[in-house]
Amino acid sequence: MNVLILSSQFGMGHQMAAKAIGEEIKKQNEDARVTELDLLTYCYPRVSRYIFKLFHMLVEHCYGIYNMVYKLSGKMKVDIKPSGITVYKKLQKLMDEYEPDMIVCTLPLCAKSIASYIEKTGCRIPLVTCITDISIHPEWITPQTDAYLAPTNEVKESLVERGTAPENVFVTGIPVRQQFLENTGKQRDKVTKVLIMGGGLGIIPNLDELIDMLHHTPGVSATIITGKNQKAYDTWHGKYDDIEVLGYTENMSDHVKEADLVITKAGGITLFELIHCEVPLFVIHPFLEQEVNNARYAQEHGIARVIWDKTTDFTGILKEFLSDDRQWQEMKKNMRRVKREIMECSVEDAMRTVAERMAA
Repeated sequence: MNVLILSSQFGMGHQMAAKAIGEEIKKQNEDARVTELDLLTYCYPRVSRYIFKLFHMLVEHCYGIYNMVYKLSGKMKVDIKPSGITVYKKLQKLMDEYEPDMIVCTLPLCAKSIASYIEKTGCRIPLVTCITDISIHPEWITPQTDAYLAPTNEVKESLVERGTAPENVFVTGIPVRQQFLENTGKQRDKVTKVLIMGGGLGIIPNLDELIDMLHHTPGVSATIITGKNQKAYDTWHGKYDDIEVLGYTENMSDHVKEADLVITKAGGITLFELIHCEVPLFVIHPFLEQEVNNARYAQEHGIARVIWDKTTDFTGILKEFLSDDRQWQEMKKNMRRVKREIMECSVEDAMRTVAERMAA
């Protein structure tokens, strides 16, 4: 099977999900040919990096505008699909070059683009959309999609309510890389290890206050992964002996599995990586709309402590949380339960079912 997986650099979660799907396919079928591609960069190599920079600036500095657009687009019945002769030619070139037997999209923009191409050409290449948000947004839905990989049963129910046939929705969780799927079963020791992650962009709210509190808390060591936030790395690297500061790292799972608690943004892929590793999370002031929904899901399922109010002194709550072994064990138990609920079907089984249907 020749599988083309499309994503783009609008947050690391979409790309990590694409990588995870590719790994799963290759694990189950060594003969499969898997290609992961950034669709926007492929179509617009000269201008794509400026678009990404603009997006990152909007998310980091103007997230109120981002949230407003996200909410309004969810309420308005506007089906925006990339179209026009230029887009069509680029997508035709893509199909000719890679000749996929199946296309998987982990970003709405990619799903809409391929759906538009399928609508225009009538081609029969199966389209699978992997939803990387815990809350469903209309931007994910296209009538040309043959199957959805849904993160939760709640998302499946929402898709069905919006007209998707139940048999076309597979609850797989948000796919995570193989390195996160082997749980070490770590037990707490005398030193509580805290991991702080700000996502691929390294956006960590209240970082100064957080580091100062951890540094002055006995029995706690911390590792901070700043991602691509060079300013944060330069500010804190080497400042405290008990605070390790790292930039972007590929072996994220090693750090997660060693941690007793992760303080992070509530990104969809991050949340599911932590669920698989059974490491509780602490979320401080989620601000992007998707992350607010993810944090709400984590709190409702008892796998996270979320500080919602920006006026709340989170340091006292965090100190109490770090010393509460009972609450920590309860969260780990909840994570094991959630993990069972979100894995009704493997990614490979879902895609095999879609391929068999298309061949029938």
